[in-house]
Amino acid sequence: MQKTYQAAVYLRLSREDGDVADGGKAVSNSIANQKELVMDYLKSHPEIKVASIYTDDGFSGVNFERPQFQKMLSDIREGKIDCVAVKDLSRFARNYIEAGRYIEKIFPMLGIRFIAVTDGYDSLNEDMGNDMIIPLKNLINDAYCRDISVKIRSHMDIKRRSGEYIGPFAAYGYLKDETNKNHLVVDEYAADVVRDIFTMKLCGMSQQSIADKLNADGILAPLQYKKSIGVGLDTSFQKSVKPGWSYNAVLRILKNEVYTGTVVQGKCTTPNYKIKKRIHKVEADWIRVEDMHEAIIPRNEYELVQELLLRDTRVAPERAEVFPLAGMVYCAACGEPMVRKTVPAGGKKYVYYVCSGNKRDKHHCGAHGISEKMLTESVTGLSRGFIGRAIAAACAMEKIRAAVDTKPEALKYEARIKKLEEELLVCNTRKKNLYEDYKDGVLSREEYSMFKDQYQEQMENVAKSIEGLKAEKEAVQAGDSGRQEWIEALKKYEGVQSLDRKLVIFLVERIEVIDSETIEIKYRFDRVLTEMENLVAFYAKKGGGVIWREKAGK
Repeated sequence: MQKTYQAAVYLRLSREDGDVADGGKAVSNSIANQKELVMDYLKSHPEIKVASIYTDDGFSGVNFERPQFQKMLSDIREGKIDCVAVKDLSRFARNYIEAGRYIEKIFPMLGIRFIAVTDGYDSLNEDMGNDMIIPLKNLINDAYCRDISVKIRSHMDIKRRSGEYIGPFAAYGYLKDETNKNHLVVDEYAADVVRDIFTMKLCGMSQQSIADKLNADGILAPLQYKKSIGVGLDTSFQKSVKPGWSYNAVLRILKNEVYTGTVVQGKCTTPNYKIKKRIHKVEADWIRVEDMHEAIIPRNEYELVQELLLRDTRVAPERAEVFPLAGMVYCAACGEPMVRKTVPAGGKKYVYYVCSGNKRDKHHCGAHGISEKMLTESVTGLSRGFIGRAIAAACAMEKIRAAVDTKPEALKYEARIKKLEEELLVCNTRKKNLYEDYKDGVLSREEYSMFKDQYQEQMENVAKSIEGLKAEKEAVQAGDSGRQEWIEALKKYEGVQSLDRKLVIFLVERIEVIDSETIEIKYRFDRVLTEMENLVAFYAKKGGGVIWREKAGK
């Protein structure tokens, strides 16, 4: 009596395969056509009854972690299936080693009849002469998958390097452009929330305090917001049915460079086309392309926030914000951070900044500190003076611009370019004289060749420097340098009487405590202000001194 087989018809289509087979094949690879072809074949084998049909639509054949394939294996182990039929070996798998293991070892051990219709393979027929053909076809299928993987990786890398956004969904604050899915456009509602988050951070609020405020204001968290506007996505970040804003959600936004108009991609990769485990790359290997879409956050504001994230210590009890000077104060003697310490005395509390190096090891640095009151008053006064100088210099520069045909900042570029051009001329002359020295026997052939190469390299470097300075000069003359933006930001702090976190972070780079009454402040704009004042002084010597004296006398 002929045995009856309970068959599983297995169908698979990957995204790379598409709905229709390659032009070189006569039969379509679509799921519907696979099913029709296999069912038609089984009609001529009355001993085979179709028990189940398993379909993995959109899954690669490289590995076997496919939901319907795993379900089929489970049914095989339970004895429900003893025959597997596929259209061809490539629909079963494209992994040479694993496919061979199933066909030659696992299925025979489990007593499973395996049929690949268009490849003419039926494991029941031992005389088909396919012992060499089947492994060869599996190898070809594997090679095909490897080739596709290489092409896809190469194509995606080209897109990344050209700045095209290839992420599955846009970051909060952006949407994918309807006319170009690889370009981001600003989502104004969410962008306003992002701006508020950065502003709150610059004002000294902690990530948790920002999250609490957003939740209190009823602002939807990124995932919920995207779902509310019809963007369907899944994420591993969701921890509850209706997640709110959290410390980590705020931190992800604060650290995301996309808000400066920069596309940063290629942070992760996989070892090869068979292994899907993601590996994080070092930051130096990330692909970063600037100015690819409209920025929500100015670059200087983003960089300030990154410094804040590095500097900020814990928030004091019963406060939603860090102290204005937190993370900015250092010991001038040893360079260690100064820590804030509260000392109760006579029913009152006195606050000091003391050297953390001395606190950790008394032999590391001397015991010294400064009262918070003295420090705050000193920083406020010195900052007020610096702001006054900056505004006065900016006012003088504006009058100079109105009085001359070119921008004064361009003068320093002209001087530097002239100096480099002189150097280039000297190098060229010396290079020409080398040949005469060689002909006169002063230099050997080796020496001549060595000095010639050295002068040529030096000339090329100087020429590059000249081109760079000319480009900077043109930018200054065109008003594109953006050097005065910081002056505009400081004007609202003119005559400041008290410190806030945003001002300190924007203006101050580092505060060094020398002793209990003396501090030194390193300002972010020290060099720029010095250059401005030098230019004003230069014009004063040329007869424009009234410009500076007018402002100083006001």
